Amino acid sequence: MLAVGFVLALLALLFVYVNKGPANNSNYSGPRKVVIKKGDNRYNFYVDGKPFIVKGGSGYTHLAELAASGGNTVSCWDTSKFARLLDDALQHHLYVIAGLDIPGGENDDFYKNEAKVSALFNKCQTLVVRYKDHPALLAWGLGNELKMPFSFTTSPYYKTYNRLLTMMHSLDPNHPVSTAVINIPKKGMLNIQWRIPALDFISLNMYSSIKTIQDDLATIKLIWKGPYLVGEWAPKGGWEAETITWQAPIENTSTKKAEEYALFYKQHMPVKDPRFLGSITFYWGYRQEYTPTWYSIFNENGAPNETMEALSDCWNDTKTVHVSPRLKYMLFDDLGAADNIIVSPGTMHKARLLFDGSQPTDSLRYCWEILNEDWVTWGSTWNNFKKPKAEIGLVTDSTLQNPFFKTPDKEGPYRIYITVFNSNGYCATANTPFYVVN
Repeated sequence: MLAVGFVLALLALLFVYVNKGPANNSNYSGPRKVVIKKGDNRYNFYVDGKPFIVKGGSGYTHLAELAASGGNTVSCWDTSKFARLLDDALQHHLYVIAGLDIPGGENDDFYKNEAKVSALFNKCQTLVVRYKDHPALLAWGLGNELKMPFSFTTSPYYKTYNRLLTMMHSLDPNHPVSTAVINIPKKGMLNIQWRIPALDFISLNMYSSIKTIQDDLATIKLIWKGPYLVGEWAPKGGWEAETITWQAPIENTSTKKAEEYALFYKQHMPVKDPRFLGSITFYWGYRQEYTPTWYSIFNENGAPNETMEALSDCWNDTKTVHVSPRLKYMLFDDLGAADNIIVSPGTMHKARLLFDGSQPTDSLRYCWEILNEDWVTWGSTWNNFKKPKAEIGLVTDSTLQNPFFKTPDKEGPYRIYITVFNSNGYCATANTPFYVVN
């Protein structure tokens, strides 16, 4: 029995060390601008020797508002925005996590093509050299939500990844390097520890699963106990939402989303975990994904919604009176989104907007729009980032709280959107999906 146990232990050790990736062998011994280290029984970023907890958002716009709200970091994966973003961040006393996006481990053909790999390496090296000394740089991301394949043999993917990581550590010992994963993948984390152990920290992209983050981390404590950043979070991803008959996701009002942001942060964000480095909300700015309002904290013209106020309370540990308009829900002929609204083309209907609680409405402005939806891409987060054109001439008076509107003549899925503006410069949003059938 002991012999069997010994053999199994030996095989386990052999498994760990066969094709294990290289450690960080940088011989730099001088002071570092940014470092992650453990002190007072917890991990922290240290910037110029001072502890630093990340509080920020993904994006590259509205940095003044981010700083004013108590944020200190912005994360960006669009390399074409780095130069302007770093300069703007410096102006507003913010730091930047600069992401270098690379193909995942499932792309065998790419990583077996020496010319493509060489071009990728040269591109990443050029970016590191160009921005490594910028005073607003906090850290690098190498790959966003990559697949980490398991195999007993050395793969071109891991060889390339480690080559890139070694280059980054060698050229820029002043900034740690991370990679971003979806939730907490057990196999993926095992492969990271085994194949690319030189990473300085892991970024966990969490949405509703943040409610179980502590339990999920506990399940892999034998595999990995390193520091982590919640690299992307929001209360509910589009793929997690309740859907209606034609699979359109139901979106909450901006009021409800702000409440959920505060709830998720205050009840589920692992701020007391000694391995927690901070968090990055998704998305600090305006973004068309699922809808133009699903993740957007600002509208396309720059007006913030209540989520900005909620995040400010989270980051500053305060509870302020919010000044955004507060919506209860929007109705379509007394029906809500969950009622699977199917209508005929060219028919008249009424939209009705109900407010949450007592608040002044005499100074509010209203903007109603009807947009077509492309149901082919629902469930896919990397398609159609451009807002659809609004259907023209369907709303009788877009400035009213409760207008009449006509449905489009063309069959298909649509949404009716409302944006409410107040005199404080804030907005609130809601929408209801409907389907036109000939």
